[in-house]
Amino acid sequence: MTPMTEPLVSILIPTYNPNPEHLRAALKSVLAQTEDRWTLLIHDDASSFDVREHIGIALEDSRITFLRSKNRLGIGGNWNACLKHKGSAPYVQFLFQDDTWDPEYVERATKTLEAHADIDFVVVDHAYAFENMGEVQPFYDALLRERRAVAPGRHDGREFLREWLRRGIHPNLIGEPSFVMMCRSFVERVGLFREDMPQCLDAEYWTRCCMKGNFSYINENLGSFRVHKSAASAQNEQAGAGIYDRFRCFQLIIEALPPGELRHEAIDARNAALDTMVKKFFGRVRGGKRVSTKGGGSLLPFALRHPLLVLGTVLRQIRTR
Repeated sequence: MTPMTEPLVSILIPTYNPNPEHLRAALKSVLAQTEDRWTLLIHDDASSFDVREHIGIALEDSRITFLRSKNRLGIGGNWNACLKHKGSAPYVQFLFQDDTWDPEYVERATKTLEAHADIDFVVVDHAYAFENMGEVQPFYDALLRERRAVAPGRHDGREFLREWLRRGIHPNLIGEPSFVMMCRSFVERVGLFREDMPQCLDAEYWTRCCMKGNFSYINENLGSFRVHKSAASAQNEQAGAGIYDRFRCFQLIIEALPPGELRHEAIDARNAALDTMVKKFFGRVRGGKRVSTKGGGSLLPFALRHPLLVLGTVLRQIRTR
């Protein structure tokens, strides 16, 4: 039964050629939430088939809206289209087409935001469900270990960013948007996702969030992120798309920070990360793997401005071959 009260959360599901079974599982997990004061927008990015046909029954719920873009927007464009239609609920929450929540997810996240006026977003721990992706499981196992080493409770955004910079903004300690709930007013301050990043657009967004606000971490498993070969992140990794996205994150942080200690730390972290990125580039080339240029356009201007730094990095990699 549809509640008559004002919605508390705007849930956003961006879709593109989803597996209908996965999408229905995601919708089922929304409908099972113990907190039912929500609206749900499903925004399809011009899929090659009729997504609406596979979720028709769910659309009988008046809280659920389905929209479809006329032309392909891309990952960032689709996420932003969702944000532009986020409604008036005080909290905003993405759920990707392959992911699911435990029934108490929304209730736990909203109560955390309601209880702390100085918290702008909530990060929630979750599991990873692998489908024929055993070769990447060690990466996610390591990611989980590092994320679960983060202390539960409140975190000062800038101090967290400082520690994250020291780690090279790697791995993505905030995590996937499916498990981050944000205050609507905070989203309006932070802005939209970058549409020119194929792989690290969520991590870049979290760096902006950390520069502008504080968050609370719930270190309990309240959902599942599905990892499979047809997912956008897996396809981008396979193609080498966004190999320099992390470098661009550093550049954007440096440009946004005023002169001071944190900016100096960001510059040092960027310089150290160059070695890793160039090593990864040479590794793909030596392995005969394709290296997409998509999303890497900011490296050339940087190389022209800092030729000695980039040349030194390249020479170090050549000497170690």
